[in-house]
Amino acid sequence: MPLVLTRRLQPMHGLIDLVPVVTVVLLLLLFFLLSSSFVLQPGIKVEPPKSAMWEGTPSSRLIVAVTMLPPQVDTNGLTSGPRPVMYFNDQIVTLDSLGRQLDALPIGREERSLILKADKDVPLNVVTDVMNTAFAHRIRSVHVATTPINP
Repeated sequence: MPLVLTRRLQPMHGLIDLVPVVTVVLLLLLFFLLSSSFVLQPGIKVEPPKSAMWEGTPSSRLIVAVTMLPPQVDTNGLTSGPRPVMYFNDQIVTLDSLGRQLDALPIGREERSLILKADKDVPLNVVTDVMNTAFAHRIRSVHVATTPINP
């Protein structure tokens, strides 16, 4: 007697429901966005010096950028040498106004740190003046930003 096998289940015909697939994709996208870290960078272009001991800079909202202005020619035809310009919160500041703005910041429980992004051509005394101003106005640590040397 021959064995006759019959199929009890019939394949489903019709459209595949895409709602669960879209839901999973959106949940994965949301999880990815929430787990990634965002680093705030000022809009000032700075070329920091290179260092072999580069570890990166910690995230902080307090960023001071120091760049060198190119030589300027005045109306009398005299050229002035390059001079450093400081930016804090994307605005040009002096050491005095930087100190006032640092004093105006709210006092929080977290340790306050400042990131100093200076061009490689900025004189060392300008960098130390910014660091001294930060320390004098309740900033506990100053991190000087560098870039890694490419191997």
